[in-house]
Amino acid sequence: MPDEEGTSPKPETAEAPHRAHASAGRRRSLLIAGSVALALIVLVVLPGYFAIRPSFMARYSYLNVEYTTWSQSAHKDVPCQNCHIPPGILDQAGYDARMLGAFYVSLVSPDTTLSAFATPTIAACEVCHANLITTSPDGDLKIPHRAHVDVLQVPCARCHQYLVHQLSPEGKHTPTMATCLVCHDGKQAKNPCSTCHTAKAAPESHAASDWLVIHPQEQPKIDCAKCHGWTTNWCSDCHNRLPASHTADWRTTHRAAVKVHRDCEVCHTGSFCINCHGDVPQLNFDPNLKLVTQ
Repeated sequence: MPDEEGTSPKPETAEAPHRAHASAGRRRSLLIAGSVALALIVLVVLPGYFAIRPSFMARYSYLNVEYTTWSQSAHKDVPCQNCHIPPGILDQAGYDARMLGAFYVSLVSPDTTLSAFATPTIAACEVCHANLITTSPDGDLKIPHRAHVDVLQVPCARCHQYLVHQLSPEGKHTPTMATCLVCHDGKQAKNPCSTCHTAKAAPESHAASDWLVIHPQEQPKIDCAKCHGWTTNWCSDCHNRLPASHTADWRTTHRAAVKVHRDCEVCHTGSFCINCHGDVPQLNFDPNLKLVTQ
């Protein structure tokens, strides 16, 4: 029937099923999207987040030492990937993906060994350590980091090998003097004490021409460990090396050298000479010369 204005009402019966179908479709789509999002959160996001946390490494027994020393170091708040993975987006994303896989592998096989982490690069270290210091915090050492890192491109980990995951022989996280002397050997790099130490130089006594001969008698008067204590059994570092005079022809030339200066007994006991000479040679022999024991 026409209405009062003379028009017929629009039929509603045809559009109602269409609206109901569209509404059901939207609900179904939302349900699917929500299920997918929930699955991603449960299966990817949460495991992935847990796997990239340093605490995840605690489940690997073979990393106990590395994890413990890290947790006690100055880097205890720094995640593994900040140091061991290059700082680029793709590298970091690749690490996240690998660790997600490691999470699920660890559920099946907890004893599986993780792929070795790469040694930290200069670029990774400089993300935080952009201000390269020139002296130690205590001011007792000169440390020209920019010359080593920017100019010579010495990897940070070459010097700072004890920084995070292990302690040095002295029980510290700082570089050892032995590490420095690998390069500072007087050939690759200069090695006077004052090169690095701001308040330490060789004592005047060490400049004596006969210091290598008289140092055993002077030792009780000097605290040798003040300078030499950076290594254990430092005496043997020298006494285990042959003197420069002991060349390949030393057996035939040592008699002439002994005429000038007799100091065999500093290292050799009398029985050593007897092996060849049959008795203790008396040439320039000083029975008061004390034997230096190691």
